[in-house]
Amino acid sequence: MKTYIYLFAFIAQFSISYSQQKESLNDVSYEMENDSIKKKSKTIDEVVITKKIQKGVVNGGKSPIKALDLPQATAIIDRTTIEQQQILRISDALRNTNGVYVSGASNASGNNQEEYGSRGFSFSGSNTFKNGIRFNGSLIPETSSLESIEILKGSSALLYGNVAPGGILNLETKKPKFQQGGEISFRASEYDFYKPTIDMYGSLDASQTSAYRVVTSYETGNSFRNVVGSERFYINPSFLFNLSKKTTLIVEADYLKDSRTPDFGLATIDYKVVELPRNAFLNFNWAKFDSKQESISATLTHQINSAWQFKSLVSYQGYSTNLLSSTRPNSGNTTPTSANNNLVQANGDWVRGVQKADNKQDYAFAELDLTGNFSTGNVKHTFLVGADADRSNTGTLNFATINYFDKINIYNPSVVIGKNAAFASAEIPTLTKNTHADAEVKRAGLYVQDFVELSKKLKVLAGLRYSYLENTTNTLTYATAKNVEIHTNDNIVSSKLGLVFQPTKTNSIFASYSDSFVLNTGTDKFFNALPASTINQYEVGIKNELFKGKVTANVTGYVIDFSNLAQTDFSNNNVNTNIKELAGSYTSKGVEIDLAGNFKNIRVMAGYSFNETKYTKSNIYDKGVQLRFTPKNTANASMFYTFENTKLKGLEVGVLSSYVGKILGGRLRPNNASTPAELARKPIPVDGFLQVDASIGYAINAFSIRARLSNIANVTSYYVYDDNTVTPIAPRMISTTLSYKF
Repeated sequence: MKTYIYLFAFIAQFSISYSQQKESLNDVSYEMENDSIKKKSKTIDEVVITKKIQKGVVNGGKSPIKALDLPQATAIIDRTTIEQQQILRISDALRNTNGVYVSGASNASGNNQEEYGSRGFSFSGSNTFKNGIRFNGSLIPETSSLESIEILKGSSALLYGNVAPGGILNLETKKPKFQQGGEISFRASEYDFYKPTIDMYGSLDASQTSAYRVVTSYETGNSFRNVVGSERFYINPSFLFNLSKKTTLIVEADYLKDSRTPDFGLATIDYKVVELPRNAFLNFNWAKFDSKQESISATLTHQINSAWQFKSLVSYQGYSTNLLSSTRPNSGNTTPTSANNNLVQANGDWVRGVQKADNKQDYAFAELDLTGNFSTGNVKHTFLVGADADRSNTGTLNFATINYFDKINIYNPSVVIGKNAAFASAEIPTLTKNTHADAEVKRAGLYVQDFVELSKKLKVLAGLRYSYLENTTNTLTYATAKNVEIHTNDNIVSSKLGLVFQPTKTNSIFASYSDSFVLNTGTDKFFNALPASTINQYEVGIKNELFKGKVTANVTGYVIDFSNLAQTDFSNNNVNTNIKELAGSYTSKGVEIDLAGNFKNIRVMAGYSFNETKYTKSNIYDKGVQLRFTPKNTANASMFYTFENTKLKGLEVGVLSSYVGKILGGRLRPNNASTPAELARKPIPVDGFLQVDASIGYAINAFSIRARLSNIANVTSYYVYDDNTVTPIAPRMISTTLSYKF
């Protein structure tokens, strides 16, 4: 840790001394902030337009506080990056940010969603937002409508309540414009992948009081994985209404229909990765995952006066999925040769089971925010007070699993070597209903935050939130016709305190404390509901703007203390895992370094992060045991160069690289292991990998073409999950996008 402290101090000293020298200069420049050009001098030799990201407002922060002033690490992936790199999935975009990675949570496998992590914690579906509204993360989000992707690292519980402490994603969509225009693009890549996209916008009336925008796309294609294919349709219409000079209303809808082949990847034998060909497909060729998601939202903004603004958001989202697939190879028993043992055997034989599940969710959300700027004497305030509430109803119909349907060998998976006689005549089996669970979640919160400028150099951010959470689950078991209801409610207060010191206008040094919470299931030994667990987070950092804002260099260090982790209470010889105590703890600590530059024709981004997440106290695991799915080291670097004022004008070349360090998959064996399955558990260490992509593009007038060669070295590596499933990364592949702007 001393290394990080020395590095932090060195960068702080360098950046402060550089900025002090810079302020003594009288160079002439222009800067662009919020689409308006500010003139710094009357004498103009050259106009240089630079977007200073750290001087912009992070929309996910709910308050008009500049990123440079926030006592929190942030990252913004803008539209230029999305276009230059031909971003198709959120995971592609996150390769530009250090410390945010594809997580190894088990529900991330299956080819139907992406799960992300940061600082040792999974983002989970609750940590994904679209335009500040919680967005169901159970599907792969569409990127064609995105203007930018915001990442607020660390705890955002003050503003959003029940979110994991690693960070949140906020997806900002393209907004309507009054000028007529748009873009048509067509993307194609190997394995018969095709994606046409249309983006149109303009005014709805001659007086220009209303405008529209429609983004729609269709994609279809296969995969480098045998049998795997997908098809999806997406449309995102939005409308802007200037109800008055001070009041605007944005209404936006989203519709996504997605059908794809569920794919749990390769396999392990005795918790060791089997190096099968990466296109080997182990599921049934009739397996399917169909999903549909629709939403509508309205955002009303009223500028009360020059200092105060009122904002309200309302949203409805609907969501449904239907899964029919093989089970994962994670169910073993005491008899390895048993037909009901779903673990892959030493010779590669695997008994395949069948699972089926249908889900449906309705979600409603409302939020009211009042923000204002005022002064008390010489002290300036940026004040936020708000309230939010949401309600979700989720119905989950689980069918009885077929443990033994057929048998294959993973080394020749297309050949069935055995089949359960009960299903001899069935190509696709019929499953019977097992349970139906109706889960209702109600949440409400009140929050207040004040960003106080005590002086030009010293600033404080402080806030409190009260959250009320209510969960009711009714589970019907069809075989017994019995219904079990579980009801819990929690009242929780979250807080945040941050101190920002700005020795110059282009440097800030911050330190902050924040807390978040995790809801627990089960009871204590007296059968009382377990209270929520509180997670404390401490963060220090420095943010710098160098070379007139053309370069940003940030360093952040953090410690996250999960000090009251719920674990099974083994007192009195208890073996019931639903009886728990707040006895465990683990700590996540690390450092993150971010660098970004924008010099006329050159865009550069680079970063590095180190994270260590270990148990510090547990009645199941030894102290110092590393948690799974969190790489200790991640890094990224990219550079794009656009030729100007030469014969090559319009040509753009770039390179993008990302590194994910060694990571643990598999399962940790508890110290109290007793069953054969528990005794057999092992972690699966997966080596890190470096992936390098190259990009080239050319634009002439309204036309442009871009090509990207990904995984140039054709590196082979895997994401390994706790269910003994292994997802290989994509091989070398080329994709091309042709677009026309009008």
